[in-house]
Amino acid sequence: MGDVKNNEHPYTLPMAEFNGTIRKLGLEGGLWALITDDGATVELIDPPEELKVAGRRAKVVGDREGAEVSIGMVGDAVKIQSYELL
Repeated sequence: MGDVKNNEHPYTLPMAEFNGTIRKLGLEGGLWALITDDGATVELIDPPEELKVAGRRAKVVGDREGAEVSIGMVGDAVKIQSYELL
């Protein structure tokens, strides 16, 4: 889940890194999410086309600022800053 300093949980940091599997969830007309390796759901706000592939594995670095509230309300939400396909 990336480097977490001072025992801070990554879901509480403004910027966080997640590894997981991309899924399209049928909530609110459909949204893209990353199901992390530890089972959490992270909504991907405006993901690039390359990440809009269900079942694709990726490492995503996302910014939570401005993504605190989302229509999907599936859990955490991030605006993608960078990513790597795994």
